[in-house]
Amino acid sequence: MTVARRLSSGAVGLLGVLMLAGCQADPKDLQIQALNERVAELQRENEDLRARLARAITERDEARRQANALAEQVRMLQGERSKAPEGWVTSGPYTWTSLSTDFLFDSGKATLRPAARAALQQVVSTIQQNYPDKFVLVVGHTDTDPIKRTKDLWADNLDLSVNRGMTVFRELQKLGIAPERMIAGGQGEWFPVATNATRAGKQQNRRVEIIVVPPRESNPTSGGATESEVVPPK
Repeated sequence: MTVARRLSSGAVGLLGVLMLAGCQADPKDLQIQALNERVAELQRENEDLRARLARAITERDEARRQANALAEQVRMLQGERSKAPEGWVTSGPYTWTSLSTDFLFDSGKATLRPAARAALQQVVSTIQQNYPDKFVLVVGHTDTDPIKRTKDLWADNLDLSVNRGMTVFRELQKLGIAPERMIAGGQGEWFPVATNATRAGKQQNRRVEIIVVPPRESNPTSGGATESEVVPPK
């Protein structure tokens, strides 16, 4: 009986040793598993890099397209400007020139100086030679300084700018441009082209713009003419 128990205990012990040995992982298997996990990780990183590269290429191509489009616009604008007469600027359907009111008028006044008429004669010649079928907008502008010396004549800068535009309108009419081709107006201080914080900027803002625009469209139902939408250039 004792011998049988010893044999049984030995068999159980041997079985336990074998089971314990079977549960221990092979170091090579662990290494292979680690390498496989690293490979999977690298594959994921590679896929992410490919996606980022694809996005970068797309963004680069879009940036090139926009740059080419901008360059083409610049070339077109330069070409249009080169076609404009000296002292004039063209953008799309609009062409304009600016005359300093410091040259055209005395401060706070809307009566033309004698020397201004020669400049306006040149404007008329340019319009008649280059834009005989265009409409003409005459728009006065001021800086932001309030009127002081002649404040009894004008309600404000807008009033002064409108009257200056009307004065130039009448002079252009005298010099040969038909009044039905023209529109006179003013924007006072509300359409500056430079800062009003400096003397030089204010001087640029004191101006009369003469803008040639597409003519009115005929209205066949009324037999007259209707004014097409006119937007001054900015």
